[in-house]
Amino acid sequence: MITFTAEAKLEGETAVVSVKDLELKIGLIGSENPTPEELMLGAALSCMILTIYYISREMGVKLQGVEGYIEGNLDPKGFQGDPNVPPGLLQVKYDLTVFSDDERIGKVMELSMRRCPLKDTLMRSVDVDVTWKIRKT
Repeated sequence: MITFTAEAKLEGETAVVSVKDLELKIGLIGSENPTPEELMLGAALSCMILTIYYISREMGVKLQGVEGYIEGNLDPKGFQGDPNVPPGLLQVKYDLTVFSDDERIGKVMELSMRRCPLKDTLMRSVDVDVTWKIRKT
């Protein structure tokens, strides 16, 4: 089992997230900073690209490169409190281009679709535990 962690704090209208030695500024829609949804999509796309790379290497398949695009659709009414609309993404679409002359690349793609951790996380219900602490200022 591997545990991944991140920490964050609110600074003005921005969430500042620390992951390893990297600090990310995350904002709401319309701010100059990327939104949580955009970062999640970037993480999901990079995870798929790295999964393709990893499985290609594992199988000895020569890979010249991978490029991708990802988009997610969200109805803001859910975030704004409409009880009839989910607040999260309603759909995610990947568009991948893999550069390889190896005939086994189709198998790499098939395995990548099954083994990509963040694609799996997006598609499967995951246990989420939230603990709240309220401190008086």
